[in-house]
Amino acid sequence: MKIEGGNVLVTGANRGLGKAFVEELLARGAAMIHASGRDLESLETVSALDRDRIRPVALDVTDAVGIEALAADTPSLDVLINNAGVDCPVPVVGGGDMADLRRAMEVNYFGVLNMSRAFAPVLARSPSSAIINVGSMAGFIHVADNTGYSAAKAAQLMLSQGLRGELAGQGTRVMQVLPGFIDTDMGARFPMPKASARSIAAAVLDALDHGEDLILPDVFARMSYDAFVERPEAVMREPAAVIGALVQNLLAPQSQS
Repeated sequence: MKIEGGNVLVTGANRGLGKAFVEELLARGAAMIHASGRDLESLETVSALDRDRIRPVALDVTDAVGIEALAADTPSLDVLINNAGVDCPVPVVGGGDMADLRRAMEVNYFGVLNMSRAFAPVLARSPSSAIINVGSMAGFIHVADNTGYSAAKAAQLMLSQGLRGELAGQGTRVMQVLPGFIDTDMGARFPMPKASARSIAAAVLDALDHGEDLILPDVFARMSYDAFVERPEAVMREPAAVIGALVQNLLAPQSQS
């Protein structure tokens, strides 16, 4: 399917990857972009990109009632991009705050579920529709000191598989994105080469055009996926060591240049 002339909703659109999605959607000719964030003030910079084609929406993806109201007020939609997410760098035992761990699941998993349930009937009205769930390779290979985040993104991955089967009959594709490390505020604490947010957004929308359902949009994501396929037991046993080796491989070309 093509973005040109379509209506798209992007959650977490106020910055980072969400803002990059909005920019890329504008460049590809989307007719209307519903850009959501937790408050309208945070969306001002995004809204200013094109006030005719961007509809700023104050939305908390953990608020099921607010989501249902927004869906009722959205007569048509072609693509839903579930991008909103939160980090959770706290231990699961030994002092980690349960509120942080619960919020990671509420936003990264239940937020996607809330949005998908509410907007599935709206998407069904479109002759060609899709849900794009932005996960993380952290949901595929555990990232040290971020178990809550990895667990929530892993749950999202399973949700996407289930939704794909349930929504196939209405003609709605469900795509899962598994990016590696992205150059955003959330990724700033990881000292390694990162993909730009705009390059990730472009790769995802290219995959939408090409009919792909699993998107590995950057070099590190593809390396991680290959490592899991080739050495699943090593990944399950020592994920930190596997990721460390992948990072060194990623750094090697730069150190030689």
